[in-house]
Amino acid sequence: MAGPGIEVSWIRKRDLHILTVGVHTYSSDARFAALHADGSDEWTLRVSPAQPRDSGAYECQVSTEPKISLSFRLTVVVSKAEILSGPELFVRAGSDINLTCLTKHAPDPPR
Repeated sequence: MAGPGIEVSWIRKRDLHILTVGVHTYSSDARFAALHADGSDEWTLRVSPAQPRDSGAYECQVSTEPKISLSFRLTVVVSKAEILSGPELFVRAGSDINLTCLTKHAPDPPR
């Protein structure tokens, strides 16, 4: 797909900020980086650590003629958990206890 001389750019659509071109980063935010192995057709935009403010539309552009582009929406959620019995629980030593942990906004089950 992306042959020699072809570059992939990542753009944040909210402000049309060019984040990366090829493997070069054009953002003062060091959390953004482009990853690409030589000879590979895979280009990755890494955002680490992702924050809720990073949510929004992004676009990947390939410098072919005509240009190829793909837009997508990123949603960053903050996972929360709470134990339903409350912040403190007192039990007699040797008693059985069942604690229920409720997770909210967790994209994957907790491990």
